[in-house]
Amino acid sequence: MKPRLSLVGRYSFISLTLMIGSIAVLSALYTAVSDSVNERLAGERLEAQVAGNANRLTNFIENRIYQLETLSTHPSMPLYLQYPEAVPEGVKELVRVEADSPDLYGILFFNGANELTEVIPGQAASGSPYWDRNDWSLEGLPVAHFGGSEIIGPRLPETGGPAWLLIRQPLQAGTDRAVQGGIALHVRLASVTELMRTENLAGVLRSFLRTPAGELLDATGNLQAREPEGLRAGPEVLPGWRIDYVVSTGEILSPLRNAQLGLYALAGVLTLGTVTLFWALARSLRRRVARLTRGAEAFASGDLHVRLQTPRNDKDEIDVLAHAFNAMADRLQEMIERTVQAEKMAVLGEFATGVAHEVRNPLATIKLTVQALEKREPDTERRELLVSVGDEIDRLNRVVGDLLDYGRPVPGEPQQVDIRRILRHASVLTSGLADSHQVTVSATGESSLTVHANPDQVIQCLVNLVANAVHACQPGGMVHLRAYRNGDFLTVEITDNGCGMSEQTLSRVTEPFFTTRSDGTGLGLSITRQLVELNGGKLDIRSLPGKGTTVFVTLPAGKSGSLNTDQ
Repeated sequence: MKPRLSLVGRYSFISLTLMIGSIAVLSALYTAVSDSVNERLAGERLEAQVAGNANRLTNFIENRIYQLETLSTHPSMPLYLQYPEAVPEGVKELVRVEADSPDLYGILFFNGANELTEVIPGQAASGSPYWDRNDWSLEGLPVAHFGGSEIIGPRLPETGGPAWLLIRQPLQAGTDRAVQGGIALHVRLASVTELMRTENLAGVLRSFLRTPAGELLDATGNLQAREPEGLRAGPEVLPGWRIDYVVSTGEILSPLRNAQLGLYALAGVLTLGTVTLFWALARSLRRRVARLTRGAEAFASGDLHVRLQTPRNDKDEIDVLAHAFNAMADRLQEMIERTVQAEKMAVLGEFATGVAHEVRNPLATIKLTVQALEKREPDTERRELLVSVGDEIDRLNRVVGDLLDYGRPVPGEPQQVDIRRILRHASVLTSGLADSHQVTVSATGESSLTVHANPDQVIQCLVNLVANAVHACQPGGMVHLRAYRNGDFLTVEITDNGCGMSEQTLSRVTEPFFTTRSDGTGLGLSITRQLVELNGGKLDIRSLPGKGTTVFVTLPAGKSGSLNTDQ
């Protein structure tokens, strides 16, 4: 036979299957959609970034050309070629200010033979041609024309030397407008390549500057020994100058891949947490269901007193089920006890009737015989023995009467009677017993209280209870009866300061034939409880060993204003 999963196990399996299946489907959809969408978005951003780099480089060159035009068109600028000592101080200051730009090493002047004649160093000036002009020339450098300007270079970084390029325009002097020389901006190559940085797409897009000579420079101005794999041709920024770039597709989607891996990790954690939660829930549920099962098995085996421990407030379905189990057990126990009691009473009634018929008649004959012998007996000792025999016959007759009363109880007709009358009768009937045991019996209560019950049966109950209380007291003890209103009921409280009862004795004291006295029949309290319940009341006994006993007899109260004042 295949093992079957528990209810929680099946729910756990279904929940995990649905969760893992949902995550797998969502992951597949996420991968398919995100790849397509992000490729498109990334492509648009890459194109915008490359175009932005090209625009920044073009704007940079155009701004330098505009700066150069400001100098080359100045009427006093040719003096640097013909008469350097005659250059006005204001012109010198203008050139020095322009040369101090952080993007320039300085400003250079050339004669008509393309020879360097004058240098104006800027803040970034270093090395040739500012310290010396040895080995400094423009030979071999590529030249590109952009409008009316020449873009010469670049000169790549050499050992101990900076990387640069020149932007040069001609200078004109004299009336014949003959070209006599030129002025150039000595531009830092790093200022150009730094414009290709991609902060927003770092690690995804790498831009390179392609020179007219075919060299490839990165964003820091360093020469690339070999072309990177996957290099793409970009837009041209100047004649012969182009921006090439490399796109790392893996880097584009790496955040998404990382997010997907994070989702997988989260799904794993959720799955583990779900398994742990369901395992703990199944363990707790099995333990609590096992408690219900044990209780049901114990109850089915005949232990009618078994009850399940439940919280005061209903918290969940298991607790509600436990409450329902306890309620069912209470009702079943009550029903079974009533059924058993009814059967016992039926058997006891038949037995009591038979005993009364078979025993009382012979007892009556024996009683008459003993009385006759006692009258004719001249010997005193024999006469006393016959009197004792007669007393024992009377006691046996009373036991038979009690047995008959208990086995076949007859409900009395309820009447509205003054409680004072009942208490007075009970006190009178027990006064002889109380005097013989030297116990004081007293009674208190409101004079207007009435009870709706059979007066004879109520008196019989109180007599039995007072007699038991007197027997429990030592000489000098006290028994007190107090009557008071309790809502729609009237309660008679019988209190003594006798020996009290243990919890075990108290739990059985109203059982038939249970007694702690050697001369008792064990039917007094059983009959009392029976009579109280026949009159619609309730009997409650509370006792502590060595501290006395209190019995509460609760009966329906009579209506005020229609008292039976018979005394």
